[in-house]
Amino acid sequence: MSCTRINIVGCGRVGKTIGYLLKDNNLVQVDGILNKSFSSANDATKFIGQGKACISLDDLPLAEIYFITTRDDAIQHVCDQLVSKKLLKPGSIIVHCSGSLTSGVLASAKLLNCYTASIHPIKSFAHPEFSIKNFNGTYCAIEGDEEATIHITRLFEKIGGIVFKIKKDAKKLYHAAGVLANNYLVTLHHLAVNAYNKSGVDHETASKITSMLMKDALQNLQGLDHTKALTGPLQRGDVQTIKNHVSALAEDKRTKKIYTALGFATLELTKHSEKTKNELMEALALDAAQSTDILDTAKIRSRL
Repeated sequence: MSCTRINIVGCGRVGKTIGYLLKDNNLVQVDGILNKSFSSANDATKFIGQGKACISLDDLPLAEIYFITTRDDAIQHVCDQLVSKKLLKPGSIIVHCSGSLTSGVLASAKLLNCYTASIHPIKSFAHPEFSIKNFNGTYCAIEGDEEATIHITRLFEKIGGIVFKIKKDAKKLYHAAGVLANNYLVTLHHLAVNAYNKSGVDHETASKITSMLMKDALQNLQGLDHTKALTGPLQRGDVQTIKNHVSALAEDKRTKKIYTALGFATLELTKHSEKTKNELMEALALDAAQSTDILDTAKIRSRL
């Protein structure tokens, strides 16, 4: 496996991290690196410690594996160009690392008898210098041709990845889950800090309090299911407190909508009687005539 030659097209933060780790573990030889500019490609070769900066797809040497780590909307175009220019040898593996796109966007490579896969490391790659030190233990979702997934799985496991298979036709749902888990946590942090600020808490203290509460919630989830990890007024069935919250958020309609929507979703995790759940639903719908449909839907779901 140490003789495997790879090319990286679009070698940004993800490409640099993967290229460095594969090379550093003597698993591959990085041959060609192609970016939008020659200078950035050259910078990537310096970071990885191997490879030749290329000026075009035609300049790429033949390789066993091609990593296309460009932005999502360029992945298919790059693959199609590699195929139309006949720059791929039969049996090569073409792989991308998009979380939202499937290996299907690489379908044209099959015309040259190549194998395709997508592997998505579930990790923030803001700083490659940090990512290469903390990649170990990163979960990586994979799907694609068996010939490709077997080989790519082995490579990623050897650099510390925990590889698992996902359904190709559910890739969009899989990616949405990641946004809920990571991106929207930042949004919730922002909304909570703003609410604290309006209540008179200074920004720094509000940020620390919010982070502490989020860490507590994540800690509760270690070894506990969602119903046991849940705390707070909805879990206790404190109807009046919920009414007070909805009333207090009346002037901030955006935050109020988010609060009530999450409240309806959270009720599914509680074990209250139908009477108590209905009271909590009505409290969440306080002063919100437009929430009638949501309330009716929530009541139906609570009975399922």
